[in-house]
Amino acid sequence: MAGLKDRAARAIRRGVKAAENGSSLRTDREVIAMQRLAEIPFPEVSRLAGSGRSLVILPVGVVEEHGAPLPLGLDSFAAEAYAEAAAPHLEAKGYAVVLAPTISYGVARAAIDFPGTLSLEPETLKSLMVDIGRSLARHGLNRLVILNGHRDLSHMKALDDARETLMNEGITQVLCVGFTSDRAVTAACYREGVQELSRSVRPDREGHGGEWETSLALHSFPELVNRQIIEKLEPNFDYDVDAFRDETKDYWSLTGGGGYFGSPQSGSAETGQKIVAIRGRNIAVVILNAWGPAKEEGG
Repeated sequence: MAGLKDRAARAIRRGVKAAENGSSLRTDREVIAMQRLAEIPFPEVSRLAGSGRSLVILPVGVVEEHGAPLPLGLDSFAAEAYAEAAAPHLEAKGYAVVLAPTISYGVARAAIDFPGTLSLEPETLKSLMVDIGRSLARHGLNRLVILNGHRDLSHMKALDDARETLMNEGITQVLCVGFTSDRAVTAACYREGVQELSRSVRPDREGHGGEWETSLALHSFPELVNRQIIEKLEPNFDYDVDAFRDETKDYWSLTGGGGYFGSPQSGSAETGQKIVAIRGRNIAVVILNAWGPAKEEGG
């Protein structure tokens, strides 16, 4: 029970901070309005499905290294933070947002040599997503947003393939947001309005485990960040950018065992607060552009 209370308190704090940052849609009450699927009884699920306004967000991450200062679960935690930030914007347009339990396993081959990194086969991830989508649709929750916090080409393709399978079956609407195979969608979700926040001397070289993810962690889950290690790290700007983006070399080789790209020391909680608010709003805009506002029951 204490864990649930702590999680709710963190969500409320994020709502307050984002509201203070100028996002007028985020308030404590609105954050609480988002319901977590694992924490509600089945009659409430029936009510939500019957309303015709339900929208399920399924965060997807991975267990993967992000450099010595940051937790292995960062991508999963990030996807959850962005889902919480997007929810009130969607609720303002009539949706009843349901947060499904996060999928914390995915394809992480590029970092597999780092202790603790876990990786699925792409087909395993695809099958998992399809099974979840089918189960949700069976119960009338037939509007699914897959919010991915992990950039890996095979991982993203598996999510796209799952979406295609579900859509071809005609049982549900599915949208992939966050990191996707569609670079335009990824940019609209994660890069729009964020680049100018950088404090790095080489923002073009900031990547995995660098300024952006360190900032996110310092804001959203600071208790999991080893600040003493961050202070001792040297920037890693001298790496093969093309090999990193195209995943033709593994992370161990690219970073000399460091596991990060860019300058973690450029990160800050203040920047992280802004990133969460901006990306949450961006993601909501992408969803609303695709599906429009929710229709009233019986409308």
